[in-house]
Amino acid sequence: MNNTKCLSIIALLAASFGSPAMAEDPELSFGAHIFIDYENETINDQDVLDDTNLRLFRVDFGADYEGLSFRSSTDLQGDEINIRDLFLEFGGDFKVRIGNFKVMNGLEQSSSLYSTTFMEGNSVSKINGFSRATGIAVFKSIGDFQLSGGVFGPDANIIDESDMYSASARVSWAAQPFGEDSTLHLGSSFRYRDSNGSGFLSYGQRAFGRSGPKTISTAKVGESDTFIGLEAALLKGGFFAQSEWGTAQVQCGTGICPSDPHEDAWYVDVGYVWGGRRVIKNGLFKRTAVDNPATQGGFGAFALSARYDVADLSDAGVIGGKQETAVLGLTWYRDKYIRLMANISHSDFEDSPTYGDGDAETVLLRAQFEFY
Repeated sequence: MNNTKCLSIIALLAASFGSPAMAEDPELSFGAHIFIDYENETINDQDVLDDTNLRLFRVDFGADYEGLSFRSSTDLQGDEINIRDLFLEFGGDFKVRIGNFKVMNGLEQSSSLYSTTFMEGNSVSKINGFSRATGIAVFKSIGDFQLSGGVFGPDANIIDESDMYSASARVSWAAQPFGEDSTLHLGSSFRYRDSNGSGFLSYGQRAFGRSGPKTISTAKVGESDTFIGLEAALLKGGFFAQSEWGTAQVQCGTGICPSDPHEDAWYVDVGYVWGGRRVIKNGLFKRTAVDNPATQGGFGAFALSARYDVADLSDAGVIGGKQETAVLGLTWYRDKYIRLMANISHSDFEDSPTYGDGDAETVLLRAQFEFY
């Protein structure tokens, strides 16, 4: 999006909370987030990446006034300004949200970026392009259930370039079957997406690194697609396990595919946090709780985690390849706002349009800082 237009939108919405008509001052909040990453990747024993970069520099602003909330989250990268969150929200147990925000699909993707176990997202989210979009959504809590749904256009940063539209819905349920320090989470989500003449949809995934090339990918084949996903998580003290499965039924353009393919993915995570615990609230992961933060004389918390991730993009005559990835992660939490992460991965892929049959390995390091 044009930087001047981006700043104008943010300023206009933020200024609405400074209106003289307000009897009391709104509650304001500010934050900043910095990710510094090191990435090393080899594909078929060839070095393709060895770099340190500023992965993220994000600035947040929030305002709350008598049941009305405004949120702005903006990424600054060199001369580029990219909107992430930019929305107004109102309501109690039944909330209405209008603006640019995350579509409601999946557990990990819907949760905060600052609560994830690994440095990179899972294949269910990645191959389906789950991110943010401009639209209107509703959120409702009914007992142990969380319901949400919305209709969307394109992301705010490409709203001048695309006529794509979509509709998403998600339902989740939670209970404490093994005591107060446990949580069982189950959920499902749906999305219909239509390119609406803005170019065909494609699907792809990297080995396990944002800056590396895609190891499996399809051509641009889809006019629209329909996604269905399932999700589950179990927390008990420091132990955690989570999993997601998703399939997208692709409606190909005329004459492009022999028949309409499915694009499938799933993953399983398991791990343990010493000195803390992961947290699920209202159907989403929150920042990891640290029992004895280093800022209070403690040692912080340590987490060891493992992931097995599969993406299959070959079906019905569309050959995008299949990839299986194993990831091992180690994280130290100084407190819930600062952490150091190390991830190593090994991927095996077949029928890659670019690399054929082969493998890839990555080493990723991150220093993550948040300021409030």
